[in-house]
Amino acid sequence: MKAALYREYGPPEVLKYEEVDHIPPGPRDVLVKVRATSVNWFDIIGRKGEYRPNLRFPHIPGGDIAGEVAEIGSEVTNVKVGDPVVVYATVGCGQCESCRRGEPNVCLHYKYYGSALWGGYAQYCTVRADNLLPLYDGLDFAECAATNITFLTAWHKLARANIRPGEDILIQAVGSGIGLAALQIAKLTGLRVIGTAGSDEKCAKGLELGADYMINYKTHNFRDEVRRITDKRGVDVVFEHVGRDVWEDSVRSLTRFGRLVTCGASSGYDVTMNLAHVWHKQLSIIGSNHGTMNELATIVKLLEAGKLKPIIGMKLPLSEAAEAHRLAEARSVFGKIVLEPEH
Repeated sequence: MKAALYREYGPPEVLKYEEVDHIPPGPRDVLVKVRATSVNWFDIIGRKGEYRPNLRFPHIPGGDIAGEVAEIGSEVTNVKVGDPVVVYATVGCGQCESCRRGEPNVCLHYKYYGSALWGGYAQYCTVRADNLLPLYDGLDFAECAATNITFLTAWHKLARANIRPGEDILIQAVGSGIGLAALQIAKLTGLRVIGTAGSDEKCAKGLELGADYMINYKTHNFRDEVRRITDKRGVDVVFEHVGRDVWEDSVRSLTRFGRLVTCGASSGYDVTMNLAHVWHKQLSIIGSNHGTMNELATIVKLLEAGKLKPIIGMKLPLSEAAEAHRLAEARSVFGKIVLEPEH
C-alpha cells in the first residue's frame, strides 16, 4: 500500500509518500480501506518527537480514520466486508480499572492509532474491530474524518468542566478544529462564547459560526478584552489547548470559582502562573484527555441530527501530507485539513 510515513523525527519534510506492507489483521482485527483521514496537532507533535517515542520506524501517523471494511479477522462479528466505518482512536489494555469503567483514554497503558500504533495516513489501516463505529448517517468520509478526535476531545473537556447554560466561556484558537468543535458544543449548551483567533478573517468566521465575541489575539490583549466584555467579572470557563503563550492570561481571565480545562499545549508544556489567583478565586485547573466510546456515540447522534457539523477548511491528497502539516503549523487554514488517499 501507499502511505505518508516518517523514518525519523523532524520538520514536515520527513513525511514521505512511499510503498509499505500493511499489517495483516489478527483474529479480532479489521483491515480498513482508508477513504479519508485528517490532520491533528497530535500528528504534528508526534512527527517532531515531542510525544511518546515511537517503538519502531517507519511510522504512519493519523488518528482520525474513516473508510470501508476491506478484510475481517476470523473472530470478528460486529462488521462485514464493505461496511463504511469510522475508528475510535484509543486502545486501552482492557484489564485496568480505567478500562473496566469504559475509560481507555485514561488507561495507564493506552495507545493511539497514529501514535504508538500505525494510523490512517495510508491506503489501508489495521485496527481492532471493537474500535469501529458505523459511518455517521448523512455524512461523507471526509466529514467523518474531520469529526472524531476534535469533537470527542472537545465534548469530553467541556463535560469535565461541567459547563452550564448561561455561563461565559473563553475558547482559545477558535479557528482550530477543536476550537470550532468547542464553539458549537458550547452554543448548543447555551453558553455565551468569547473566542480568540489570529486574524480578523478568522474572527469574522467565528462570529458567523455563532461566537458572541471574537478577539484577535495578535492585535489585542485577550485578557483585557475579556475584562471589558464581562464588565471586569471574567469568564466561568476557559477552554485551553495552547499552553505556554496563553496560560497566565487564561488563568487571570477567570472569575471566582472559574474552571480552566486543558488538553494540550501547542505553544509549549512549561507554564508559569501566580498561584495566589488560584486559591483567592478558588479556581479549578482541570486536565482532560480524548474521550470515551459512549461519548462518541452521543456525538454521532448530534451529528446525524444536524446539531453539530464539522468545518473542513481544506482537502488534499494523501501524497501531500507534508504540505498539510506545513499549513497546519502555520495556522493558515480555518477548520480541519482532510487528507484523501488515492486508490
